[in-house]
Parts: sequence; C-alpha cells; structure tokens
Amino acid sequence: MTNFRNILGCAAILAAAGAPSALADIILFDIIGRSGPGLRVDNENHVASGTGSGGEVGPGISFDTITKVLIINAAWGSANGFTDLTGNVTIAHIHQAANALFTSNGPVIVDLDGATPGFNNSATSGGWTNTQVLLNASQEAALFNGFLYLNIHTVVNRPGEIRGNLVAIPTPGAAALLGVAGLVAMRRRRA
Repeated sequence: MTNFRNILGCAAILAAAGAPSALADIILFDIIGRSGPGLRVDNENHVASGTGSGGEVGPGISFDTITKVLIINAAWGSANGFTDLTGNVTIAHIHQAANALFTSNGPVIVDLDGATPGFNNSATSGGWTNTQVLLNASQEAALFNGFLYLNIHTVVNRPGEIRGNLVAIPTPGAAALLGVAGLVAMRRRRA
C-alpha cells in the first residue's frame, strides 16, 4: 500500500507541476539565433546590412501536436516595437537546416510571403498575424529538433536580412518534473 500511495503522490505532484500529458497538445516556441533572441541581422550566417529586428508578438509562435499546425505571430519594424528593415520584404521563408546549430543553413521548406494569409511585407510594420502552416511528419521532427528557422529577405539583403531559429520553450512543469524525480530518487535511497 505504501508504494501505491507513493505512486499516487508522485502522480499528483507531477500533474500539479504541469507535466506533459495527452491533453497538452500546444507547444510554444521562441525565436533564437547565434547572436541572441529574436529576428536579428547578426543571426544571419552571411554579412547582412541594416539594423532591422523582430520577434514574437501577441500569442507568439505555437505548434499543435494534434492538428500539426504551426501558428506564427511574429513581426518586425518600428510600428511593432522593433527596428525597421532596409526595405520592404521581398520574400520570407521557413528553412530547414541540417542540424540545430544556429550557424547551419538549409533549403526553403515553406514560403511565408505573397499570398500567405496574415503576412505583411512592410519594412516598418511587417510580420505574420496568426499565419498557419501545416507541417508534415518530417517537418514536425525538424521543428522539435531545432532545425527550422525563419528568414526574411529584402532587396538590399537578398540572402536574408533578419533570421531566427524556432526553439521549443520548456514547459513550466519540466523543471519541476526534474526536481520531483530527484526528490523521489533521494527518498528511495534513504528508505
């Protein structure tokens, strides 16, 4: 009976700590690069000019593990609280790098410009508002492995002006989960 109570107690603690469950199907993402957080010129892996910047806005970036839809709310430009690009966006993409290093480049897997719902190409107030992208299984795996990055291109910076990798945000319960596991292990050693 003691073991059963311990199991129930641990389960209750893990549930309260926000441990992942079958119901937890929305994963949040940050934009991060080799030079820091957000969409930045110095996150590009080539020499880019300008001082443009951007990042998540509103509800940010999320992925639904049930529907396989990535929702992007990110922006750039002074009207959105960032700095302006050198000109309007000519093209914007999600690329898939060969690995999770911020210095790795890769091919375009999704175009996020032109007729993309929620896209605004303005240099001063551009971005994506609730832009939805359906990912296949391979792209989902790449997303969770940190291989996907956003790249925004302008006339002045054709290879890309600002860039940032999509990196999953650990759930608040993840640290607590590790702490609880350590406490359980310590308790078992003492018993």
